[in-house]
Amino acid sequence: MSSAIVGRPLLTWEGLTLRLDLDILELLLNRALAASVEEIRRIQVGGEGHDLVIGADVAYKGLPARLSVRLSELRLYRRFLGCRVNRLRGPLGLPIPAEWVAGVLDRVPGGMVRLDPEDRILLVDLQRWLPGWLELRVQEARCDGRWLVLGVAPGLLHPRLGPPEAPASLD
Repeated sequence: MSSAIVGRPLLTWEGLTLRLDLDILELLLNRALAASVEEIRRIQVGGEGHDLVIGADVAYKGLPARLSVRLSELRLYRRFLGCRVNRLRGPLGLPIPAEWVAGVLDRVPGGMVRLDPEDRILLVDLQRWLPGWLELRVQEARCDGRWLVLGVAPGLLHPRLGPPEAPASLD
């Protein structure tokens, strides 16, 4: 049996509410990063109310450490996911410098993730997965158990005038 088969959907929606399965997101992130960013060992994604919490086992100069990041104010605009980094914690819950985390994220292939250490704004480039003719915005983001629930704001659908785009792949 192929390991590419996933038993449940990553994303479901009802009306203008999208539900992102955090278990499947964890699985996809861990698969994608394991082969490309050796400093990141394992990612866990969870949430509390309007905050998204990401934990990661990392290695800094060969020493293992556990990081925790609390994100809020999730926004999706022009195929970029942006959020505010509220808290960065390392081993024993000690604060860690945003510059160090920005340096680790700079190693993610393709410049897909960027952290501005001064403003503490994290940007994730989703252009690879979202079609260019679709513009969505997130009005509200909250965690409900193991689901990230996104209320979608009004957006735009541009007509495609060129050849059809190839389907996006998470592999």
